[in-house]
Formats: sequence, C-alpha cells, structure tokens
Amino acid sequence: MRRKPKVNATIQDHTVLQRSVSKLIALAAIGAAFVAIGVWMIMGGAVDSRHGEATLYWGWIGTVFFGLCLLVAINRLIFGHHKPVELSPQGFWDKRALAQEVPWSEVSRISVWSHRGTSMLRIQLTDEAMQRNKLTTLGQTTRWPNKLFGLDGIYVVSADLNISFSELGLLFQKHLSEYNPTATDDTK
Repeated sequence: MRRKPKVNATIQDHTVLQRSVSKLIALAAIGAAFVAIGVWMIMGGAVDSRHGEATLYWGWIGTVFFGLCLLVAINRLIFGHHKPVELSPQGFWDKRALAQEVPWSEVSRISVWSHRGTSMLRIQLTDEAMQRNKLTTLGQTTRWPNKLFGLDGIYVVSADLNISFSELGLLFQKHLSEYNPTATDDTK
C-alpha cells in the first residue's frame, strides 16, 4: 500500500511540504558513518604499500565533507523549518536555500540534475532574479561551486522532505505550467 505524503494543500493552490525526521536521522547516520571511515583512514587503518599517503589525503577530504554534511543534517533536525518548502500561485520558497519567496515569473527553466542516483530539481532564474533574490548561508555556500561549473540555479531536493522526488517534480511542473507557462520545462 502506498503511503500518502504529508502535504497540506490549502486555499488557492498553496502547497506546504513538510520535513521528514526519519530521512534526516538516516542522513545524519550516513554522515557519521563516513566521518568514522575518514577518521579510520587518517589514523592509518587503510594505509598499505600500494596506496600510501593517498588514503590519508582521501581520509581528510571524506572527514571534512561528510562532517559538514553531518552538521547540516543535525542542524536541520534540531533547528530546521518543519515546513521547508512552499509553493503558491505567487512563487516558491525553499527555506533551506532561499531567504525569500521567488516569483514564478523569474523562473526561466526547470530541469532535473542527476548524479549517481541522486536527483535534484534545478530551477534556473533570470540573471537579474539571481542577483535580486537573497540566499541563506547554505544557499550562498553551495551556489559558488555550482556557478563555477556553469550550473548556477536553485537546487531543490527531496532528501529530507516527506515526499518523493517524483511527487516534488510533479508539484513544481504543475505550478510552473499554471503560473509561468513561458518558462522552459526540461523535466519530462
């Protein structure tokens, strides 16, 4: 039997997506496990004559990266918004990356970015809109490497939402087609 997502649809197509505590706990556990593996590599647990210092290098990279992921998951679990994503006729607001709602009229394209089984909605804004909209600290931190690689935009994930990625994509497609039909939809 398929479970029904915890989505609160209210008057005039305003949709609020809730966070998933169980997904956040799982993300924190994965982060902690990889931090432990990284520390083990740093302490020499994986050093052998074939790989030498490379394991030390990768141990530090893994520990730092997954340590930051662990901190983000714990922060969202304790201090995060209970309803981090909202979609309305006026626009969308992913409170994890944006400090304000983005009007649908500023969206130029929506597409899916996938890598190794992880999918994200990539929402591209007009250049003026990207400059005008305020990002959270995490949004600013993740924007600069994306911009560096030519992947500028707002990325919306369902990894910590109580909804599947396909359901998230359908909600964004529905709102975009209804409130900004001139935007390019590359999710299909």
